[in-house]
Amino acid sequence: MPLPSKIISPANIPETALAIFARAPLPGQCKTRLIPLLGSQGAAAFQRALLGDTLRKVAPLGGKLALCLMTAGSGFNFTENGEQGISRFTLLRQRGSDLGERLENAFRLLLRRHARVLIIGTDSPQLTRQILRQAIGELRWCDAVLGPCPDGGYYLIGLRREAGKQLGKGLLRHIRWGTARAFEDTLRNLLTAGMACSLLESLEDVDRPEDLMRLKRRMMSGARTRHWSPMTWRFLRKGSPGF
Repeated sequence: MPLPSKIISPANIPETALAIFARAPLPGQCKTRLIPLLGSQGAAAFQRALLGDTLRKVAPLGGKLALCLMTAGSGFNFTENGEQGISRFTLLRQRGSDLGERLENAFRLLLRRHARVLIIGTDSPQLTRQILRQAIGELRWCDAVLGPCPDGGYYLIGLRREAGKQLGKGLLRHIRWGTARAFEDTLRNLLTAGMACSLLESLEDVDRPEDLMRLKRRMMSGARTRHWSPMTWRFLRKGSPGF
């Protein structure tokens, strides 16, 4: 699949690309494990808050990085409905039957033009711009970088171009996605391939009702997460009949 002209046209192509994996904030198509608590409309509104916060914290990095928003789900116009900073992102569709295939395809695409690529999701409101800068710095010295979550997943993965050559050898395959083993399996694959992998601090993601309640308590007691995720905080402060 050819790269969009927005990525390949500049004479001075950034060495690093940062891509956000995001599901469309549409009722019934996102945050399905939160629907029993929030309802389908509430879950979609929460996803939109997470997406908006992620775009806002990433957009200022666009001066030095190539920024991409890689979307999944249909029926939502990200350009027309995007939050502040959306114009700084190249919009691409995720391709693949599962998360591993989608990540692999994204890395293959972006590593053609960039020496280093980071991919993040939208589910970790505690993620800060400082952590993203740290991840970028780690890829100057390491083959890969991972940001783990306490539940066994991860909120960030990055590869250098040299490491990307291992993608065809199953680097992102045989991983138990959506389970407490996803981080463990990914790290195993990286180390088995002989890669040096840097690990960032662990950050919680928000997938289940108990995660949402824990996030609300954290944001009520701490200003740091409120600062980095104001839209999420407004959603939680406003409340919902379910919580």
